[in-house]
Amino acid sequence: MKITWDLISKHIHPHTQLQEKLEEKVAHLGRFLQKFPQDAVHLHVKLEHHPKTALFTSALTLALPTGVLRSERTEADPIPAFDHAVKVLLREVESLKSHLRREDVRRAPEPEAL
Repeated sequence: MKITWDLISKHIHPHTQLQEKLEEKVAHLGRFLQKFPQDAVHLHVKLEHHPKTALFTSALTLALPTGVLRSERTEADPIPAFDHAVKVLLREVESLKSHLRREDVRRAPEPEAL
C-alpha cells in the first residue's frame, strides 16, 4: 500500500540519505496497513534539530480511520531517531490491529455441567 505522507523539518535539511531512509521506512510501514482504505491513511513526519543540545527529534503521527497513532523519539542522529520512532509506531499498529480483530477479548471458560 502506498501511504500519503508529508515531511516537516525544523533546523534540519533532509539530505539524500535521510530522504531515502524516510521513503524506505514509509514503504515498510505501508505493508502493515494493507487492510485500511488507502485514502483514509496519512502519515505526518516531523524532524527537528535542537541546536543547543545537538539532539534530533523524530515525531510520527499516523491518521487511520479508527484513530490517530503517534510516536516520538529523540537521538543524537536523525536516522536512528526516525528508525526508533517507526518501530514504536509499528508496535502500536500491531496492537491496534489486534484490538480490531478482538484478539484482546478472551472468552472465559464455561463452567462444567454437574
